[in-house]
Amino acid sequence: MTRHSRPGPGAVRIESGTLKGRSLAVPPGARPTEARVRGALFSIWAERLEGAHLLDLYSGSGAIGIEAISRGAFSATLVEGDRRAVAVLRQNLRLAPPGSARLLTRPAGEAMELLVAAGERFDLIFADPPYAAGLEVPVLQALEAIAAPGAELAIEHPRRSAAPDPGGRWVRREERRYGETALTFFGLSS
Repeated sequence: MTRHSRPGPGAVRIESGTLKGRSLAVPPGARPTEARVRGALFSIWAERLEGAHLLDLYSGSGAIGIEAISRGAFSATLVEGDRRAVAVLRQNLRLAPPGSARLLTRPAGEAMELLVAAGERFDLIFADPPYAAGLEVPVLQALEAIAAPGAELAIEHPRRSAAPDPGGRWVRREERRYGETALTFFGLSS
């Protein structure tokens, strides 16, 4: 596929940055974040992206993490536990510059345990869990431990359902709605 060709069925396109126009395959059964929702997320995070360390939970195609790198994030850690998605995600990650992206192939709860144990910290955290399952309690409980000072968390969820409250020092800042999808933003208080 050429650099600026239209993505085929089951593909998403990077909308901006150094990888603009590149297509990413979508794993079977995945529900990728829509282009307008990704665009809105990165518009909101525009001033925070340059040099940021981003965590993309429930990565699916990897569109959030890869686009974050395309737009200037220093690194992205992508977490995906679905074996069907991992092969596609590995292929998509070949677009990212060497050393900029890391893939943890395990359920989100297990990945969070590893990240907490390693003392990892992230400036931006994006979570797009399967809508039917939502965010697991161990994931919610670990979010504060992996957040860098001043971190921001965005949770994608169905418009008709409230985002789970991560608790602790996370403060709900705002919710934005895009059709049937919503993004709820939380900031880490001092």
